[in-house]
Order: sequence, then structure tokens, then C-alpha cells
Amino acid sequence: MWAAGLAAAIAASVTGCAQAALTSGPDTAPPAPSATTLTVSSSPPEPTTTASTSVAGTPVCLGSQLKIRMIYGGPAAGTVGGVIGLVNEGTRPCHLAGWPTVVAVSPAGNAPAERTLNVFGATTLTAPPVVTIKPGARAVAVLAAHDQPAPGQAKCPPAYRRLLITPPGSTRTTAVSARIPNFTYLPACTPIQVSPVVPVPAVPYLRLHHL
Repeated sequence: MWAAGLAAAIAASVTGCAQAALTSGPDTAPPAPSATTLTVSSSPPEPTTTASTSVAGTPVCLGSQLKIRMIYGGPAAGTVGGVIGLVNEGTRPCHLAGWPTVVAVSPAGNAPAERTLNVFGATTLTAPPVVTIKPGARAVAVLAAHDQPAPGQAKCPPAYRRLLITPPGSTRTTAVSARIPNFTYLPACTPIQVSPVVPVPAVPYLRLHHL
């Protein structure tokens, strides 16, 4: 199972450097869909999960209040995984629900990420959760790409250099480096896949490295 291999390899790699971010575009926040509700604090406990039809009194996180960067990643069995961190830099709790829109940029052009319910190396969801993020706390989304040429290709195209990331419920896009911390740039051999936003405790290997 390549997902299990990804967890083992990522847990063995070293966490790394901050990524420079550029922001553009206006910021809007449409209502979040009904889903499972999870809460993230700056020192997150084990998440509690309840059925929810709304997020009482908690607004959608605006892109302008989120610090977004690649925080972790590594290779495993032909796949390179990366973890996108989204930190609430506002003064109030807010929530995210669904997938970030991720567009990978390489010298060959732009490639949108495919959505998946597989949180690589951790779990497979049945639906995206609603994740409440307290001030100073972080939620994450996990992405992965294969590092071997697709069938019919002799070699992979040039690696992705940047990721354009738009949080769910926002129209503000942040550009970050596509370099996996302490590793290399995200390979462009095949389309990348991205998970929904989840709380940090949902990705066990991050806790091993105090992320």
C-alpha cells in the first residue's frame, strides 16, 4: 500500500524551512457545507467529532487571515507527499470545509490538482470535515504526486516550482514554493492529488515531529 509507505517515509524525513508567499485577489467567504465538525486549537487535543448542520457563530476563514505554506513532506515508493499548513493568524476562531484549490506551476505550464478523499499516509475520509481553527492554530491538507514517468513517457516534465493555493470558501490565492522541505521540488510526472482540509491530529506522522 503506497499510502502506508508514504506515512513511513514522511515520518522519517526532517521538517524544514518556511516558504515565501505572495497573495492576490479579493477575499470572499460563502457559507460552508454541512459536514463533520472538528476543532483545532494551538495545543490540539484529540479531536471530537459530532454531526453538524452549521458551525454556530464561527465564520469561514478568509484567505487574508491564513498563513499558508508547505510545512512537511518526503518520498515513498514512487510517490512524493507534501503537507500544506494553514494557520489562523486572526483573532477569532474560524472554520474551513472542503478542498483547497491547488494549481501547480512548472516551466511546462499550469496543472490543477485533483481532489481526493485520501489523506495520504493517514486515512481515507467519507466526506470532507468542517475544521474549526482557533487563533494561532493550524489545519492541513495533504498532497501527493508520483515521481516516475506516466505510461508512454520517456521522462518526467520539469518539476513544479510554485503552488497557487486558494483556501476553501475564499477567492484569495497564495503562491508558495513547490519545494518539499529539505527534499526537492514536487515532481510533475503525473497530476497531483490534494486532500480536504483536516486537523493536524488526523495526520499522525505530523505529531511525531511536533507539527
